[in-house]
Amino acid sequence: MKRSESKIFREVFAFALAFAFVSLFSACSEKVAGGSSDDAGIYAVKDLDVAGVSQKGPFVKGSAVKVQGVDCKTMELTGEIFEGTVKSDKGDFGVDDVNLTASCALFEVTGYYFNEVSGKKSTDEVTLHAISDLSDRKHVNINMLTELEYKRVMNLVSEEKMSFDDAKKQAEKEVLASFNVNGDYALSEDLNIFEKGNGNAALLAVSVLVQVSGDSSKNVDVAERVENFGTAIAENGTLGDSAKTEMADWAATAESNGQMAMIRRNLENLGYAEEIASFENVVEEFATAAASSGNLPSSSSVIASEAKQSSSSSSVILSSSEESYLNPEIEYGELTDARDGQVYKTVKIGDQVWMAENLNYENGNSLCYSDDTTECSKSGRLYTWDDAKDVCPSGWHLPDLLEWDVLYSAVGSRKETARNLKSTSGWTENGNGVDAYGFSALPIVFWDGSRFFTEGSYSMFWTSTEWNADNAYMQEFYMLSDSIQNGPLPKKMAVSVRCIMGDGKTVDVSSSSSAKSSSSDADGFDWSLPKESYLNPDIDYGEITDSRDGKVYKTVKIGDQTWMAENLNYSDSAQTPSLKGGLWCYDNQPKNCDVGGALYTWGAAIDSIALYDEKGLICGDEKECRIPAKVQGICPDGWHLPDTTEWRTLIKEVGGIAKAGTALKSQKGWDMIKASSSNGNGMDTYGFAALPVGLSNDGGHGGFSYDGIIALFWTINEASGWSGFRAISANFENVNNFVSMGSNGTSKSSGISVRCIKD
Repeated sequence: MKRSESKIFREVFAFALAFAFVSLFSACSEKVAGGSSDDAGIYAVKDLDVAGVSQKGPFVKGSAVKVQGVDCKTMELTGEIFEGTVKSDKGDFGVDDVNLTASCALFEVTGYYFNEVSGKKSTDEVTLHAISDLSDRKHVNINMLTELEYKRVMNLVSEEKMSFDDAKKQAEKEVLASFNVNGDYALSEDLNIFEKGNGNAALLAVSVLVQVSGDSSKNVDVAERVENFGTAIAENGTLGDSAKTEMADWAATAESNGQMAMIRRNLENLGYAEEIASFENVVEEFATAAASSGNLPSSSSVIASEAKQSSSSSSVILSSSEESYLNPEIEYGELTDARDGQVYKTVKIGDQVWMAENLNYENGNSLCYSDDTTECSKSGRLYTWDDAKDVCPSGWHLPDLLEWDVLYSAVGSRKETARNLKSTSGWTENGNGVDAYGFSALPIVFWDGSRFFTEGSYSMFWTSTEWNADNAYMQEFYMLSDSIQNGPLPKKMAVSVRCIMGDGKTVDVSSSSSAKSSSSDADGFDWSLPKESYLNPDIDYGEITDSRDGKVYKTVKIGDQTWMAENLNYSDSAQTPSLKGGLWCYDNQPKNCDVGGALYTWGAAIDSIALYDEKGLICGDEKECRIPAKVQGICPDGWHLPDTTEWRTLIKEVGGIAKAGTALKSQKGWDMIKASSSNGNGMDTYGFAALPVGLSNDGGHGGFSYDGIIALFWTINEASGWSGFRAISANFENVNNFVSMGSNGTSKSSGISVRCIKD
């Protein structure tokens, strides 16, 4: 019985062993999806689940993803193909169970994507690639850099017999260099437009540049351009100067006209990133390098191009009467100008009454589009600032900067201000507004002193607020933005005028160095109080002692950053020559520096002599400096002057742009908001205590103004403005609860505050 059981056991075991062997052999003989039928032992990549993100902007859910095997030495496709899809609108994808006989693979994604320039889904599909070695990775991102380099990699390996790793490194450097970017970054397939860092900033900048053109009327065929760029780089490792012209033309004005700010907002509004990398700096450097190499058109050809655009689009706005652009749902009032009998529609918004049409009163210097007086009846006249400040009818006046801000506060969030005030038709690039309040801002031309520009794209209006001897503040509406920019504009330029009811004498913030709403309106900034009285008593502050002069400053940690909680007051020009002639105390009173810190020019703040040499002071005279990514400036050792990214990190930490003013402004010292029942003080929730200590105008020659009204802080970043290169500042005002960093920048010769951040 036992012998029989043993025999049966041996027979069953032999059968099982044979079945297992056959099954194993059969399994080795089966093809993977599009794969090899060779013995399993030759697989270089076996059962790999590979994932990543696909980005032009992010590809939309459902976009097709393909992984193909590539021979690492010959760059020939092996015929092994594995497929997947993008899982969500974030662009994330996964392809499972990848089996390859060689470790190299070509990734491909095809679909629609989020267009970061327009803020909408793309109108056409595009295909991007990435080539990567999967021997030690299972994450591969597909993006614009991987696309532009992959053909070059294949060429270097197959034709020039380079190793795959060396070809990857060379191709990435060549692609970046084609966009005037130099640096040793992570491999392109590790970069992500929604992450911080210089490499990610470079990726986002390149991704933006490949789909823009200096001609706003032209729609770029992204697929065609990508194909052409990739082919050019594959052949000789460079994009070629001629290919850069359109991109460089766009980049030259992208900061000043608000387009880069719009792109940042479009990406931030997706909510996929804690912080968008500083791609603006890369774009600006590309424009600068292109201009120095002659890739930008001459000023005459730029003017001709813009004039042509203006002429070709004249039917957009000038073919109809201005009244036809008013909102028929609004109950308008009327104003008759006693000087010439012209009648204007008016509208009440909040507690203010505004003209709902552009002023068309003829004085000796005002202009009509194309010098045709019939055009003035449709879109109003254009005035230089000297004419504009006194041109409104009796009982009306040119609004100042604060009155514009009161208007914005009455029409919704800052992000939707322009949308609510722009006319419902007439704007190019689908830039029309909803005109919710009947203001009906029209997109008309402006005059630069010799030619007309950009009809259909902009509205610009003068304010009565003077910046310095040569510039005054204007308000700018733009076709591609739902928010409004304000910044200095040369007084000689001619733009539109909207008048506001009243004599304009309630508050004159520029008539004296210490203008206030009134002593009964608000506490205002009191220079007689010690600086400690403006701090938040409920905050547990740290301290830093500046070893250079022994001064002690309170510090505060907000999120992962540590900031000075007081304005810098370092003034030893013997140790820091950049400070000589580059700093002031408000009203030239030394005791005021002890309260609100010193006011520095940008050249002094970055310590331009330390960065360059004794000639470095030219950095403060509207010249581009292209300073390093991190600058200590005049800050103490272990601290540095912040950049815009660090300011944005702070703003995000305290609740975002709309809440940052309230969270960071001091609890007292801010003036009453005109036409409002509340003052401009903040909550100072985090102990930052931003003080409204105003500024010094025009290198000290324009006096001091706006104490109690504004707080401005230098960053290390530059911007290209109407009158040359300027510098970006973080701006607080008494009339609102947000913090702005205007893309037009602040005059480098102005004296404003410095807050240092810990290294």
